[in-house]
Formats: sequence, C-alpha cells, structure tokens
Amino acid sequence: MNIAAITITYNDDFKLDQWSVFYKEYKKELHTHIIVDNGSDQSYVNRVKSQFKDSVILQRETNGGLTVAYNQGIRYALAIPTIDAIMLIGNDIRLPSGELTKLYDSLFTNSELGMIAPAIIRKDSSDIESVGCFIDRKMYLKEYHVGQNINDMDNRIFYCTTVAGGMNLSTRQFYEQVGLQDETLFMYSDEVDMGLRAQRHGYKIAVSTACRAWHQHINPSNKTIRKPYTAFLISRNKVYLARKHFGFSRSLYVFVYQSFKATKDFASSIKNKSMFSYALYFAYGNLCGLLGIKKNFKFIINN
Repeated sequence: MNIAAITITYNDDFKLDQWSVFYKEYKKELHTHIIVDNGSDQSYVNRVKSQFKDSVILQRETNGGLTVAYNQGIRYALAIPTIDAIMLIGNDIRLPSGELTKLYDSLFTNSELGMIAPAIIRKDSSDIESVGCFIDRKMYLKEYHVGQNINDMDNRIFYCTTVAGGMNLSTRQFYEQVGLQDETLFMYSDEVDMGLRAQRHGYKIAVSTACRAWHQHINPSNKTIRKPYTAFLISRNKVYLARKHFGFSRSLYVFVYQSFKATKDFASSIKNKSMFSYALYFAYGNLCGLLGIKKNFKFIINN
C-alpha cells in the first residue's frame, strides 16, 4: 500500500491547528504526504512547515485555484514510481485511523474501478452529506441518501457517476489514462468533469459505505455565506463543461436554465441585499460560459 495524499492550502490560519490533528489520524497509512500551498503569505507557509515537518510542501507563487494546485501535487506523486494510489483530501476532512486502509482495499477489488470515496458524514454527526453523485442534464449533481443516518445503511460498494472532489482515492493508472484536472475550472465542478471523463475511458467510480470520513466545514468565524466570486465560477463552469462534453446545444440549455435561476436570485435580492452581488456574479459567469471566456479574473485569483 503506497498512497500519496495531496492537500491544498491557501492562507488557512484559522484551521491549521485542527488540520494538523486530522492529519495525524491517517498519517501512518501514507507513503507520501504532499501539501500544495496556493500562493499564501510567507508567514503562513512558515507555520505550515513547522507543523508538517515530514510532508512535501510545494509552494506556488500565485493562486492557481484547486485544479492547478491539485495537478501540481498529482504530477509530483506520479513521479514516484512506487506510488500506486493517490488521495485528494481537504484540510477540513477528518479521516479516522484505519479508514484509508479499508478504502484502499476496496479500490483494488475491481480492476474497472478507478476512483473511490468514503461515505462523507456531516460535522460531528452520523448524518450523510454524500455517498456519491449522479450528473443531471443541467450538469448539476444529484445526490441520494443525504441526511439519512449512515448507520442505517448496509456496508457495500455504491457505484455512481462521480464523487466529492475534496475526498477521494484513485489508482495511479486512473490519472495516467484519464489525465489530470481541467485547469480552466479553477475550482467547482471538477468532480463533474472527472466523472464524465472516467466514463469515457471505461473506469467506474464508487463509494464504499464501509468507510467513513467527516466533513468538518471549518470556516472563518466571520464567514456566513460564500463570497460572490464563487457564483461566477459555479455558473461559468457548468456552461463550459456542457459544451466541452456535449456540444453547443447542451451549453445553451444550461445557459437558459441558469438565466432563469439568476433572474429569481435578482428578485430575491430585493428583500435580501446580500444576495445581489452573488446573483450578479452568477449571471456574469453564465454569460462568460456561453461566450467561451475561460479567463480567471483578478477578483477570483486574489481570493
């Protein structure tokens, strides 16, 4: 079992100590731990180095988003000949000791299986957050069993179209054949792209409900809603991926759907002013997706 784990960080001072605690739970099950810093302040990078002394730390000069940063880590892992599996894991994921070994064993039970994830459980609970996803015609994720008690589910392999982008384990061959992440995305919908590409290459993706991880959602104390720039990426990437995988007619379909959604959000913002910026960025991203504008603007990169 030679697993390389990759975690992305970017000025995450508010959760560094807790992340370190989480890492220690699965540390012994790894061959290599790779941290990709996405252009953080040097003072924060120094703190990371002091807490993760045994980890490989790849330091970027600029924020390339999750997809660019993950790709840098994946390339590093693939350059190690003995690595046979690669895990992507967020720094707010708690993966108790022993769960990774079970996940690895499940991954190699089927030669057609390229990527697997544990059941993702909500913070400090037994309520399901995700046990795999399917992709609907609008390029959005459709999930089942959300909110159910994980203890009510049988332990089995649950095949699906894709799994959470921030907690999964793949074979080495998966990345060698399917390829790395689409760097145009920056962040959001990376799991949609990888799921569709996996299908095209004949790989299956699954969740093992016998394995469990907790998504602790550690956010800054003053953060209540997503920043508006995230709306741009969410809407832009849906239209972009629709065209990439299915052609212009599908991208137009997604654009029209999201245009109606943006209109509803603008109407809601009359009573909720904090929604206005979010709705504006969503509409702008939707248009950029239709026009094929792949540029990631300064208001994204500087976040």
